[in-house]
Amino acid sequence: MGNWNSGRRPAPTALKVLRGNPGKRPLPAHEPTLPAAPADFDTPPDELTGNPAAIKEWSRVVPLLRVSGIIGTAERSALIALCIEWARWLDAQQKLHTLRMLIKGKRDEPIANPYIRIADHALTQCQRLWTELGLTPSSRVRLSALPASVATPLSKWANDLT
Repeated sequence: MGNWNSGRRPAPTALKVLRGNPGKRPLPAHEPTLPAAPADFDTPPDELTGNPAAIKEWSRVVPLLRVSGIIGTAERSALIALCIEWARWLDAQQKLHTLRMLIKGKRDEPIANPYIRIADHALTQCQRLWTELGLTPSSRVRLSALPASVATPLSKWANDLT
C-alpha cells in the first residue's frame, strides 16, 4: 500500500497531447484549463528588475514555452524562480572563475570555495525546474509536433510556431 505521493506524477494533458497520447488512454475531461499566457507574458516581470542575467533568461525561455502551449500565467512563479536560480548559478560560476576552487581559510589553510556549494544548489534547482517545464532533452524527447489540421486546445498557437 502506497502513500499519497507514490508513483509518477501525472502528466498534464497539454504534454500528453504534444506527446501524441502515448498511452492511448482517454484524455481527462475533468482537468481544469487555465488561461493561456498572452503575448505580453514574454515581457520580464518586475521581480527580475535589476537582475540582467535573469531578465535575459526570461527573454530566452518564456517565448519558446508560451508558443509551444506548455505554459500559461499559472507557471509565472516557477519561471521567475528558474530565471533567478540561473542568474545565481552564473554569478557563482563567475566568482569561482575569479577566486578559483580553493581559497585560504582563517589559518591560511586551503578550503573549498563556498561558491561551489552555491553553484551546485542553484544548478540542482534549475534542473528540477527545467524538467518540470519541459526544457531538457529527456523531458522533450517524448514531445511530438502537432499537425496543423488537428483541432486541439493548443492549435491556436500553430501560427506562432512559424
